[in-house]
Amino acid sequence: MSVRHFLAAAFFGSALVLAGCGKKDDSPIEMISPPPSSAPATLSKYWSLPDFSLTERSGQTVHLANFAGKVWVADFFYTTCPGPCPMLSSRLSGVQKSIGSDPGVRLVSISVDPDKDTPEVLKTYAERFKAGEHWLFLTGQREAIYSLAREGFKLPVAEAPAQGGLIAHSTRLILVDKTGTVRGFYEGADEAGVENLVRDIKRLLEEK
Repeated sequence: MSVRHFLAAAFFGSALVLAGCGKKDDSPIEMISPPPSSAPATLSKYWSLPDFSLTERSGQTVHLANFAGKVWVADFFYTTCPGPCPMLSSRLSGVQKSIGSDPGVRLVSISVDPDKDTPEVLKTYAERFKAGEHWLFLTGQREAIYSLAREGFKLPVAEAPAQGGLIAHSTRLILVDKTGTVRGFYEGADEAGVENLVRDIKRLLEEK
């Protein structure tokens, strides 16, 4: 699959499930089929992420360089989301349990509502999901976060909250390797997708 076709599929799939942060009407939602359970021979290398500067719940500034040599998983969320965000965080909590305290792995949750999600708010939210020291919660300037989502991870995010204050964003979990290269997308709403994610984290840990 070419990168162009992959991006189109990733964007389209994300757009179908994201609009929903809190969606309660009965309109049909087309779902993307989960990836096959069998592991591919090798994980594709898509693109390298740009540098960024965001603030962790601890107050520390975090850059791309902080993840050098680490395998990490990113997601976009916000703490007041009534829809898929708590589910995404629960999935990542499961990933945290599966990989234990492996020092080579990081989980990275990035708020798309930085005006409300201050480090203190993120700290309370992290405690709710029993996040350990290897699970980071990031906030920062809205422009920087939205640029990272769209241009760095190639995922959609709404320019402004929809009616009811809901913010549309992707429900994908993104796997990044030790060099800052995107290696896979996994549907956070799908249990099988998360199982595949854990499998692929372990595979990337073994890469030289």
